[in-house]
Amino acid sequence: MTKTIQSQTTDSGNDLYDLLWEITYVIPVEDGDPYEASFLQGFARSLMENVGIIRLINTLPSDIWELTPEGQEIRLPRRMSGQAPVIWRGQSPRALKGMVTPPFLPFMVLFLGREHKIETYRDWIDAHSFPLTVVAEKGGTITYKEFSLEKLKEAFLNICDTLVGQIKPDALETAREHLRNWREPEERDLGYKVGGHNVVAPNLFSLYVAGFRETTSGSFTEINEGITPYVEIIVQTTRSVLAERERISERAANQYFRRPPSLSLFAPSIYPHFYETSLARNPFTPEEKKGLLAVRRMLQRQDGYGFTTSNQTQIKAFLGGAEGDKPKPHPIILERGAELRLASQCVGTLSASEVSAVIRLPNAANRTSGQVRQFAQHYHAKRTTDRKRREAFRKVQSAITASVPVEFFEFIEGAKDGIRLITDANLEWMNVRGLPICVQKDITKVPVTPGNLFIEQVLPKKYLHLTTSDFEEILILSALDKGDPISRFFDIALSEFEPHFRNKIRVRTERIRNEEDLVAALNSYNGPMVIFDGHGGHAKDKPAELQLLEESIDIWQLQRKRPRVPPVVVLSACDTHAADRNHATTANGFLAIGARTVLGSVFPIDARDAASFVARLLYRVAEFVPASHKMFNQSLNWLEIMGGMIRMQLLTDFCRRMESKGLIDHETYKAIHLAGNMAINGGDDWPYETVVTELAKHGVDEKRAWHELRSAAANSTAISYLQMGCPETIIIHPDEGFRDEAQAETEANR
Repeated sequence: MTKTIQSQTTDSGNDLYDLLWEITYVIPVEDGDPYEASFLQGFARSLMENVGIIRLINTLPSDIWELTPEGQEIRLPRRMSGQAPVIWRGQSPRALKGMVTPPFLPFMVLFLGREHKIETYRDWIDAHSFPLTVVAEKGGTITYKEFSLEKLKEAFLNICDTLVGQIKPDALETAREHLRNWREPEERDLGYKVGGHNVVAPNLFSLYVAGFRETTSGSFTEINEGITPYVEIIVQTTRSVLAERERISERAANQYFRRPPSLSLFAPSIYPHFYETSLARNPFTPEEKKGLLAVRRMLQRQDGYGFTTSNQTQIKAFLGGAEGDKPKPHPIILERGAELRLASQCVGTLSASEVSAVIRLPNAANRTSGQVRQFAQHYHAKRTTDRKRREAFRKVQSAITASVPVEFFEFIEGAKDGIRLITDANLEWMNVRGLPICVQKDITKVPVTPGNLFIEQVLPKKYLHLTTSDFEEILILSALDKGDPISRFFDIALSEFEPHFRNKIRVRTERIRNEEDLVAALNSYNGPMVIFDGHGGHAKDKPAELQLLEESIDIWQLQRKRPRVPPVVVLSACDTHAADRNHATTANGFLAIGARTVLGSVFPIDARDAASFVARLLYRVAEFVPASHKMFNQSLNWLEIMGGMIRMQLLTDFCRRMESKGLIDHETYKAIHLAGNMAINGGDDWPYETVVTELAKHGVDEKRAWHELRSAAANSTAISYLQMGCPETIIIHPDEGFRDEAQAETEANR
């Protein structure tokens, strides 16, 4: 429950503040240099070493009210509505010491790992006006050996006693009352147990929040029996998590706090360059090189959940040397294991915060990169045909779909509130009921490389609450020379739609010559959405670039300048998250410098279609969003807004295709487009099936309609656009009649 900080002045002139109830957990991360990160996925090594701390944090309360009897009654609805995320962060010692926590946010817990020395932080700890809670092996407020909810409660009550004279007395008494009323959650019986493993860890954290404690029966042991045993426990735990969500169902508060995706598809990955780097000039002995090559081939050929060996060289490399009676795996295997544990725990924080299900996919999903690369080369080819592109897309789509076990599709098809793809693989093209999932569901994608960016994106975030009037000014960054033949398309498209949104949205255009102009334009804009209109590119083995009027720039380099980046970034440019390139994409770069969500492109996009898409997006924000507020009496999150926009793009491309082929006339075009519009924006689960049914009523053969729809999808910019980051955390409310959080939560409690 979020509270607005208010102060009052006492007779002595001192300010007394309200008290925020949220709990923040902090882990020092002492290795910020990217060259010190793990070399397979790019994680801070200190976080990998302290993964046990993250596991502990995932079981702790999000605020001081959550464990009261009243808080426990609505704990699950609050978490499922994104109102009670578990907030932890890795912080460099320099940043940590640079700011003292204010007294109105006192419930911060500092977790020190074995390698952290409390003396390093003593001056900073003592600089606080209250006793900071420190958990450490020794010397802290609580030791790991004695840590419990009771000990944490005692520490927080002690903090309240020391805040007298700094915090309003009634706020302190309320906090004390909440803390005294902490109760251990009632334990529930799941009815089964599974072997503990990374593949089910996130689901087990969701179930832990729901009260299911004894869920494992030791470690998972069926590691040499193919993927079937893994799939079985993933299906079993996923079904249990989704059953809990169904049991809770929608609440009144979800009119205002839209629920985040109920399902995440998770496929951890490895930097592609790890497999491509030559070992010719590296200082390895012949034996070391042989072992490294064997391990690398084993990782590259992995298609299931566990490591498999196919020959004695790989077995020897996998087992490595020996320590006493136990084998010592190869250092790369050890590092990969540590990376996977950290990644699973971080995704576990997200699932625990949302009580959402996570389906861990086998490594076969990552092995589709070769087919993706071939399709990308075909897509970039200067000479191609509609039929060739459709056939090429069918092949890559089949490979991606086949990489996902069939047992998971019941959950994918039934997913509510959208789907989060936590992967570098192009799972957005997976075939679901005849079409790519990116046009069937509201989809957002979180990249898994580099690892530190992945952690930043996957950890829960507080919701950003906006209203439609916040979009009254939209910034367009124009980087096209006036002599460029495509430079006029934006003006044409905007002039066509401008009469529909002129009273609600003002478009501000800035001409961007260089990096200095870009930073200045971003820093001068306080609105929620920026649109880049220009050229993008991503050369092989290099960072992606945006072409400005005078120079090309790598967005990642802007991290040192810390520009103000709006929460929503729309990149109307080619290859801003190219399907066949490395992780250093422009879209990832904008996420790294602070965007909450980015619309990127995996391929070149047609300039006319891109301009029309942006103009229609502005119209959607100005007209559709307020109309939807009134019609459905609920707010919308950005995931829903952009997901519907992408589906509308395919609908238009399909209807145009049908008309151009003489399969429908213009009157039928308008009727079908209207029916599709109503199905998409009205919340139809499968709107394109409704469209095909409508076409059949107008005499179009259903098989022909599906054939043309799939062809339209393969050639549409709808499969090029990719919504990335955390759009589900941006909520757009109506300007009038929006109730504050407290009132919405009161309704949730009824």
